[in-house]
Amino acid sequence: LKVTEMLSIRDPNVNARYAPGVNSDAYLKRLCEVNLVTAATPSMHNDDAIIASLSKLGWALKDIRNWSATGCVEPTLSCKHIGHTNMQMMNMVAALEMAMCDGRHPLTDWKLGPETGRIEDGAFADFDAFFSAFTRQFAFLIDKSIEYNHMLAEAHQELLSSLIDGCIRKGRDVTKGGAVYNSSGTAIIGLADVTDSLMVIKKLVFEEKKISFAELKKAVDTDFRGNPGLLAMVRRKVPLFGSGSDEAVAMANRVAKWAHDYYASLPHYRGGTYNTGFWSMSNHVAFGTLTGALPSGRLSGKPFTPGLTPQPFASKSLLDNIRDVARLDPVNLNNNIAFNVKVVPAASDTHAKTVDDMFSYVKSYFGLGGMQMQLNVVTSAMLRDAMAHPENYRNLIVRISGYNAYFVTLNRDMQMELIERAEYGI
Repeated sequence: LKVTEMLSIRDPNVNARYAPGVNSDAYLKRLCEVNLVTAATPSMHNDDAIIASLSKLGWALKDIRNWSATGCVEPTLSCKHIGHTNMQMMNMVAALEMAMCDGRHPLTDWKLGPETGRIEDGAFADFDAFFSAFTRQFAFLIDKSIEYNHMLAEAHQELLSSLIDGCIRKGRDVTKGGAVYNSSGTAIIGLADVTDSLMVIKKLVFEEKKISFAELKKAVDTDFRGNPGLLAMVRRKVPLFGSGSDEAVAMANRVAKWAHDYYASLPHYRGGTYNTGFWSMSNHVAFGTLTGALPSGRLSGKPFTPGLTPQPFASKSLLDNIRDVARLDPVNLNNNIAFNVKVVPAASDTHAKTVDDMFSYVKSYFGLGGMQMQLNVVTSAMLRDAMAHPENYRNLIVRISGYNAYFVTLNRDMQMELIERAEYGI
């Protein structure tokens, strides 16, 4: 931690484990202090939630306790596990778009997925019928991605067997299931965007009947142009994930559970499991540029939220965000998450007060069962100044979604996404 604080370098990506009731408050405060000094690192992980997320896989508890973060945030069991934790970056929002377009992807105008019904023809009698269409499209995308992953597995024969326990004893290469533990992990992108979109459809279309599904789809297809009233309604009259709404949390858990259960049901080429994570590296920006407007009120081409972080306008209170993310069932998140928070001390706050406040947020989140949290301690004003005067900010580190980067080296889209994140005082 001292070296990280002194050097303030992007790599190595520092991840810190914290066990509630075991590790000291002094240790957690020190993690927060280094995060304050560096503005972005280390990422902090709740041991209880990670262990709970892996406990249903049938792995030995003594080995699970020896987990470490691979890549960005993904848990692997040291020396015994081929986790392949970033086998794919899955754009879950594409499944939602295809469900709204009867299997057609609106950007490419290609008919890719199964026919699940046209909104314009009144195909969906209730919300569950549309949710079923969404999951059918999502299953189609998952199946294709797994097929592709199997091809890659055959193409890449790794020379890791001598380093991984189990291979020599079994006489089997790691790519053929030689490791003690085998899995592949996905990074599912767009949980908050999909959850909020489904909440809008469920509440405004099917329950309150304030708009027709065809009217909502027309607004989405036209990027809400000419319909500011509807845009305001979907953003302000629907309880969003991160707002403190029990119903929105239940929807997020429903989507995450479906994804977890479907991946877990698929046969694995090394005899292991497919694990589900919700983090995005920087692909929440890239995928956003390829996606039209969403029922959630997100406009065409705008980034998705990073990891599973709530929308910036979900709530003005960080405590609402913390409570909702902490209520996600960790069993469905066994390839970990990225929960990004931008906190800004007041000009009058002392160093000690800032560290204490950060510590209180993080400890409360972990105490509620939250799995992972990463902080950016920087103002949007400073980031804008860094865009205008990069020569003054060569060493400014920011946390993207599981990894660090020097802000001035990012492209403009990534820089603007960081600036537009919700900013909470502490």
